[in-house]
Amino acid sequence: MSIKAKLKNFQNNTEYSFFNPDQNLIRLNLNESAYPLPDWLKEKILNRLKNTAWHFYPPDHNFSLLSKLANYTGHQPEGILPGNGSNELIQTIAYACCNSGDTLATLTPGFSVYKKVADLMDIKVIEIPLTPDLGFNLENIVAAGQKARVIFLGSPHNPTGQTLSSSQIENILNQAKSLVVLDEAYAEFSGETSIPLLSRFDNLLILRTFSKAFRLAGGRLGYALGQPDTIQALQAARLPFSVGLFQQTAAEVLLEEKDYLQNEIQQTIKERERLFNLLQVFKTLRPFPSKANFLLVESTCFTAEEIFHRLLDRGILVRIFNSPELKNRFRVTIGQPRDNDRLLAVLQEIEKEVLYDQKS
Repeated sequence: MSIKAKLKNFQNNTEYSFFNPDQNLIRLNLNESAYPLPDWLKEKILNRLKNTAWHFYPPDHNFSLLSKLANYTGHQPEGILPGNGSNELIQTIAYACCNSGDTLATLTPGFSVYKKVADLMDIKVIEIPLTPDLGFNLENIVAAGQKARVIFLGSPHNPTGQTLSSSQIENILNQAKSLVVLDEAYAEFSGETSIPLLSRFDNLLILRTFSKAFRLAGGRLGYALGQPDTIQALQAARLPFSVGLFQQTAAEVLLEEKDYLQNEIQQTIKERERLFNLLQVFKTLRPFPSKANFLLVESTCFTAEEIFHRLLDRGILVRIFNSPELKNRFRVTIGQPRDNDRLLAVLQEIEKEVLYDQKS
């Protein structure tokens, strides 16, 4: 494929999710935290940043940050690699493990970045379909793991919010010949993690992020957890100085304040359950249970695109997908209570319009 063809293909698959943040919209489309960092915490980050050496390159091995990440995750610091967002780490893993023409595997529907990276690097993709009720097909996952160099899985999975159990993950690791990358971007909202398995399986990598529970989506910081030799190989496969001073400094401060942030996470979980229960009352909507900071919702009357535009006309952004399995399903980020109440009120208006038209 030519360079121009690659870029055209990438452009055609770009997610329809970018709006000017200055627009007066309720943003429930990107799984960002609904709660901004408080001013006192921003000030703490900025004051710490003042004391850093801006004229030097940032450290590639920030021992203070690695120590704090090790304390937070319970994993050894030698087995942790920070990255410029999880996206950079996904790209680094693909670059380190695959050559042009090799194969990686991922779930479909699923997080689109895995396939985007593969397309840009001429890596073949095995798309593993979810079951008709959007569950995990373990047999197909294991089969794909026999053929691919890398298999990307999410738990909680995006966009369904479902999790793989520890026994399911162990089963995959025991049978897969590939490297298994488990994306735990939403683990703080599920309370579940496979980090304890890292000491037993050398074919497991775990991805984490500061974009969700730690409210640092604008800062772009993720990190990979694995056995030290795997992390060392990934470090060698990427360009140096990719994580700037701001990301490193902010992450250190946020980890120092993890107890405060954990209390805020509980608010999102509480709102998720409230929104799920209230959506169940609707006649034309069906929410899927979730352990992330979002809900997938099915409409029995409209396509997801129709729902998207009806909500957008009323100032609310939700996420829709190109996947045929999600033609009538849309994803809603858990907002603050007032945002969720506004969403519910607008969905009630839409449902009343539908039911009125059906009676007429």
